[in-house]
Amino acid sequence: MGSSYDKEPCCGISLLKYILFIFNFFLLLGGAGVCGIGLWTLLKKWDYASLLCDDLYTISTYVLIISGGVIIIIAALGCFGAQQEHKCCLLIYFTFLLFLCLGELVVGIYVYIYRESVNMELERCLNETIVANYGMKGQKEFTEAYDDLQRTFQCCGAASYADYQLCQWKVSGNAGNLSAPDSCCKTESSYCSVRDHPSNIYHLGCVDGLANYFSGHLAIIGAVCVAIAGVQIFGLIFSICLYCHLKYEEQEPY
Repeated sequence: MGSSYDKEPCCGISLLKYILFIFNFFLLLGGAGVCGIGLWTLLKKWDYASLLCDDLYTISTYVLIISGGVIIIIAALGCFGAQQEHKCCLLIYFTFLLFLCLGELVVGIYVYIYRESVNMELERCLNETIVANYGMKGQKEFTEAYDDLQRTFQCCGAASYADYQLCQWKVSGNAGNLSAPDSCCKTESSYCSVRDHPSNIYHLGCVDGLANYFSGHLAIIGAVCVAIAGVQIFGLIFSICLYCHLKYEEQEPY
């Protein structure tokens, strides 16, 4: 009966080393790209994050940045393990990459599914936050963000301009005789929203525009997570092949 080491792994060790090294070099670049997308979201797509009721968008963005940093570290570890033929390094690399890959798949799929319900969530959320916060003392950041939202998307309120009739800003008398904020006006000026005729102010709510804004970017975050996880599967295959080959050579009788 032959030894359990009679059959050598099929891939050449030198070829595996170079493939894994090159793969991790590109994975490192990918990690930098993921960090870049996260930072871009933080700097350029953060204007209306304060309007949301939950933290999924915030968490997703920070997960993206942290994942990019972890990918860079793991890729560097994989490059070192492949170059030095260090089995322990390769095993650690495989384990970390496996957990990272699974985590990215879960986050990517969850974010992609969540984006389908973002419209309903936003309508509920914006109604609650407008009613409680708009124009009130201590809510300057929220008020300014919502004014900017209404100007940008040419909308008024959450579902419609009528949402402001239930708003604390209106009920408390802070609004005076305004039917809605001046940022709802088609041609903005002081006290332009006294008249609520559709020729004067926007009647359409902001939910659809904001939902498309967040839904589109959540789709990018989800797609990036799933795509990176898919690519990392090749790293798992190459690293375990190299590990098995190195283990075979170490145990091969001379």
